[in-house]
Amino acid sequence: MTDQTRHIDIQDIIDALVKQWYWVTIPLFFFLILGAWIYVVVPRTYEASTLILVQPQEIPSAYVEATVSSGIEERVRTLSQEVMSRSNLENIIREMDLFKAERDRGDSMDILVAALRKRIVVNTEGGRRGQTSSFTISFRGRDPQEVSDVANRLASFFIESHLKLRAKQAAQTTLFLEKQLDDLKTLLQEQEVQVEGYRNRYMGELPEQLTSNISTISGLQLRVESIQTSLADAMNRRLVIQRQLSQIETEQPGATLSQRGQRIAELRGQLEEISSRYTPEHPLVKQLQGQIKDLENQGGEDGTGSTDPQVVELRNQLSTINVEIEGLKNDSDRLKEKVDYYQQRVENTPKREQELAGLTRDYNITQQNYQRLLDRLYEAKRAESMEKRQQGEQFRVLDYAQPPQIPVSPNRNRMAIIFLALGLAAGTGIIFLLEMLDTTVKGIKQLEKWSGSIPCISAVPLALTETDKRRRKFKTMAYVTVNLCLVIAGILIVGYSHAHNIMVDLPIALPF
Repeated sequence: MTDQTRHIDIQDIIDALVKQWYWVTIPLFFFLILGAWIYVVVPRTYEASTLILVQPQEIPSAYVEATVSSGIEERVRTLSQEVMSRSNLENIIREMDLFKAERDRGDSMDILVAALRKRIVVNTEGGRRGQTSSFTISFRGRDPQEVSDVANRLASFFIESHLKLRAKQAAQTTLFLEKQLDDLKTLLQEQEVQVEGYRNRYMGELPEQLTSNISTISGLQLRVESIQTSLADAMNRRLVIQRQLSQIETEQPGATLSQRGQRIAELRGQLEEISSRYTPEHPLVKQLQGQIKDLENQGGEDGTGSTDPQVVELRNQLSTINVEIEGLKNDSDRLKEKVDYYQQRVENTPKREQELAGLTRDYNITQQNYQRLLDRLYEAKRAESMEKRQQGEQFRVLDYAQPPQIPVSPNRNRMAIIFLALGLAAGTGIIFLLEMLDTTVKGIKQLEKWSGSIPCISAVPLALTETDKRRRKFKTMAYVTVNLCLVIAGILIVGYSHAHNIMVDLPIALPF
């Protein structure tokens, strides 16, 4: 069975375009006229742009380092959010009397703010090393003067907000550092009190006093040795005197003093030793004087005794030496206690050194942090002063927005290309659809394809009658008339719309 499926190639389409040209011209003229009418009635949109230059700070950063460390792009984004906030845009709408017709109709302010925000575009431009050196603020609208005024107003908002932002960040940095410095100062004072209290509590056992303690111990030990030598000498002298007394008592058995006389001699020796150390008003001195006086006033003798002057002298010397020995022993014990005391200081010094090192280390770290923070605070104050004097990084308007002369939308050339393409595509589509629906044989080649490649021997050309010719001519004239009417109607509609300044807000955004 022969495959009679219809296949359409490029040649068939070209032949159909030649024969049925009117199916191309009618949609072509329709779309061209539609495009011209839309171009006339669509409101013109103008765009004005303000170029803002990022000007570096006047004072070199080697002398004053700015506290604002964020990049230009980040700050521009932050400022964009602030400038295009609802409150700010609402103030611009009321201040510059924007969307007057919409506000008269009672449209919501939220809708108007959203519409105004869509018309604002901020673009950054890079400089050397990829850093942002400038940026533009663009605004679109239907009134050329209005769009330029709004663009310049937005630029002034950007500059004012940037100055406020930098001054605010500098002030907040200074305030933060001052708060941190106060806290650190309090901690430093507490640590100073701890260190000072520790030094006062363990005064004498501190590491820097080790040399002094060792030197004191050495001096005390020398004094102890000296006293020990004096004590040994005194004890030897006492032994000699005791031997002399013993010898005299052996040779003269009756040459002993009475007990009262011996007691008086001992008390006088003690009085002489005590008088060398205390004043006459001392209670101990008065007590000894009273005892001696009482013994002297007593009459008689407790027993018989010798009054040999040599024995009396030896007894007095013995009493004096006893007092001296007792004093040397007391001095030796006292010095030994001092040696033990200073020795304990020396032994405690390593422990105090370790404890004091921990306190001092924390104190030194806090002191260093305090000094660094103090330096940063001075730098922050200088940066804040620079920002207040507007000598830091600034935004400067390089080109103010001017009222545009040529609208950016609609684009006439782009519209012509789009609607021309739509017209040609629509006509070609109609012809292609008609060819798909037409099942008649259009030529010898198509007949051979349908017959299974059987060659055609001969072909009889189509013979048109007078009626067919008149009918074809009438059909041609009818299509020409339709095209003419379409063109004339389009010209009248476009001309009327242009003459009466008719404007139509389309419900959808057009791509031109």
